[in-house]
Amino acid sequence: MYKKVRTLLRVSSKQQLHDDDIPIQRAEAMQYIAGRPEWVFDQEYIEKAVSAYKNTVEQREVLQRILTDAKNRQFDVLLTYMSDRIGRQEEYSFYVAALNQLGIEVWTIKDGQLKTQEHIDKLLNYIRFWQNEGESKKTSMRVKDTQKELVKSGKFVGGRAPFGYQLIPSGMISSHGRLLKKLEIVEEKAEVVRTIYHLAIHHGMGYEKIAKELNRQKIPSITTDKWKSGTIRSILTNPIYMGYLALNRRIHQGGYIHQDRKNWIYSDKQLPELVIVPQHTWEAAQKIREARKAKINASREKASKEYEMQHHIPFSASGKLALMGLVCCGYCGKNLKNGSYCNHWTTKTGENKTAYTGRYLCPSKCPQRSCYSQTYLENIVFETVEDFIAGLKPINLTEEWLEYKRSQTAKNEKRLKELQNKLQSIQNDIHTLEEKIPDAIRENYCFSADKLSSMIKEKEAKKQQLYKQTNQLKNQLFLKEKQYIQAEKTFSLTPDWKKEFHLADIRVKKMLLSSLLEKITVTEGNIYIQFKVCPEDFN
Repeated sequence: MYKKVRTLLRVSSKQQLHDDDIPIQRAEAMQYIAGRPEWVFDQEYIEKAVSAYKNTVEQREVLQRILTDAKNRQFDVLLTYMSDRIGRQEEYSFYVAALNQLGIEVWTIKDGQLKTQEHIDKLLNYIRFWQNEGESKKTSMRVKDTQKELVKSGKFVGGRAPFGYQLIPSGMISSHGRLLKKLEIVEEKAEVVRTIYHLAIHHGMGYEKIAKELNRQKIPSITTDKWKSGTIRSILTNPIYMGYLALNRRIHQGGYIHQDRKNWIYSDKQLPELVIVPQHTWEAAQKIREARKAKINASREKASKEYEMQHHIPFSASGKLALMGLVCCGYCGKNLKNGSYCNHWTTKTGENKTAYTGRYLCPSKCPQRSCYSQTYLENIVFETVEDFIAGLKPINLTEEWLEYKRSQTAKNEKRLKELQNKLQSIQNDIHTLEEKIPDAIRENYCFSADKLSSMIKEKEAKKQQLYKQTNQLKNQLFLKEKQYIQAEKTFSLTPDWKKEFHLADIRVKKMLLSSLLEKITVTEGNIYIQFKVCPEDFN
């Protein structure tokens, strides 16, 4: 009976394409299919410049299409050159298992059939994709190291030419036999770059205003669209315009994050043939940009603090004055500030003494009254708040506490079980690998004895880490159980909230007051306390 075979061809970068195609992998696949009379080629899936390391299964449209076609039983065999054409992450072993469960055989020209029926098959697949991921990481590190050395030596590492330049043949050939290119200034566009720097430095324009000005002057942008602030930012921050190549200007962490320029990697020497603006002009643009950024950040921080003060969210629960952020002057309306001081003296016996005097001061120094002692102000407020709390209806929190305890216990026990399952899985992997060592020594196994030994060591390290995490969690569970027992004793009693507040330390008082009070307004002889809630809300 004939089997329909579909092939998967993939390269991870445009540089690996040959005339926008992947002919070598295709030829290898056709030759492999020709050697199996029961196989009939049906069609191919092709991925051009798609990374199997940076992208997940869900992010790769071709793999999702293969899965859909497999569910519809449109083919019987998926053939690719190597397992790393499918993926370079451990999770891709589960993708192969999913295809197998749908009745699809997965074959590679170099590794043979990827089976998942037996436990050892699943382990081998997992190891394959784990190795693929490791190779990708090593390749990525080698590429980055090579790029660093190229940039430092003043060589263009590839990609699209920045605005103001064009790519021309360099006359050099790469190790892969490709003609290397270099940058050359396009004077017409370079003049636009100079205009952008002029507007930023001499007119004080930001990214958005510069983009609007260029669009107003109908200056052609990089694309057919209008100039955008992001494009202007890229031009104003790229050191290429002062003749220095740079790497590591941004990093990828779920999205691109711009790096501080002190972390950039620059070419060792300036490249005079690439200079569009003088170095002092570029540096001036950076100082303006960074000063503006610092000002914006400071403004945001100030607004955040004002919001906290307005809504009485304590910026910090530390400090000895409990009413900071809540109490304001009844004359000027400004929040009172800390005016406390300490007296230090030495007694006749040589003993050092310290006396703390707490004070709330009006920042405007209102003539009617500008200073209130901590004792005077806080005693009145605390007494009023305690009377308020005493009027609250007693609340039985036992049921809520028991529900919380059950929820937290279940969550921790689930986490412990997950760790124990992982531990057992790794132990099984180690056992399976150890059983294969004799075959590896006799060279009857796909991995060498050294490779197996290395894999076992890594698994052992993971096992020890999981042991540590498991024991830590067990200790936490033990301590929490003791806390629960103590807490249940507490919740079995009806609390005297007035007494609890009176005995609470300053940090607790601050948090409680911020929750209960809207504002405290003080003048000579008067203290007005505005509550957020009233006792009826709790009855």
